[in-house]
Amino acid sequence: MAKRHLKRINAPKTWKIQRRGMKFITRSNPGGMAKHLTFPISNVIKYELKLANSIKEVKHLILTEDILVNGAKVKDYRYPVCFTDVVSFPKLEKDYRLIIDTDGILKITPVTKEEASMKIIKIIGKAFVKGKTQLNLMDGRNVLFEKHHYKVGDSLVITLPDQIVKEHFAFEKGALVLLYQGKHIGRVAKIDDIKKDSLILKTKEETFETSKGYALVIGKEHPVMKMTL
Repeated sequence: MAKRHLKRINAPKTWKIQRRGMKFITRSNPGGMAKHLTFPISNVIKYELKLANSIKEVKHLILTEDILVNGAKVKDYRYPVCFTDVVSFPKLEKDYRLIIDTDGILKITPVTKEEASMKIIKIIGKAFVKGKTQLNLMDGRNVLFEKHHYKVGDSLVITLPDQIVKEHFAFEKGALVLLYQGKHIGRVAKIDDIKKDSLILKTKEETFETSKGYALVIGKEHPVMKMTL
């Protein structure tokens, strides 16, 4: 049986939590993304939004209120909220997105109702299944297409909760990217050049190199949605 908690000292460094004085913290259910890019909904409610002081209060909120992640009602306090996911509280008329800041910490940022109706996600792989192309997305989902022009590394903007592809951003020179891993985590920059395994990125202040796998395309001239604090 999977453990429902983990030692705070062993929790991902992307979690902004108190690590001394309290031994355990809620563990996320297994999800599509790596553990360091997910945060249990209970921790979002307790530590980020401060709407509850205990797991008992979190469970009561989940039972009595409509708490949505990407438009779907949450039923488990260990539900994993992933990087770029939208957390909504319809009764409070508030919506938030989980982003990663320049200090390498996952954080919740308020978003508009319009932005809460969509999510951006990276294509990390593709395969052919029964004559169709299966795209493997960063959050663990797989989507089938008969015809498309999407490539690995590109980003898709999908609507919530129906998950229809609304927009596509190619992984190419001139694209605007957000770095969600590496030394320059949380920074937004433009692709100046693409090498075999790395990118040359440019901001107003500097030009630097990083791994291709660290970048999420978030727009062209401007981010398609709010992805930073």
